[in-house]
Amino acid sequence: MLLPDVPIDARYLTQDDRITIAEGLLAGRPSAVIAEEIGKHRSTVYREISRGRGPDGRYNPW
Repeated sequence: MLLPDVPIDARYLTQDDRITIAEGLLAGRPSAVIAEEIGKHRSTVYREISRGRGPDGRYNPW
């Protein structure tokens, strides 16, 4: 049985949020715009991008 992609708390990101961040970055949208699109604070998105960058500098949502 698959569980819905619902965060434990509203301040946490879901996997769908992370995928939206990755797609937004690939499309060249600024982090602040992506944050507004997913309804999260821009600092949350900035931190997620920093944590999720690989050695090549690209964000990995997985």
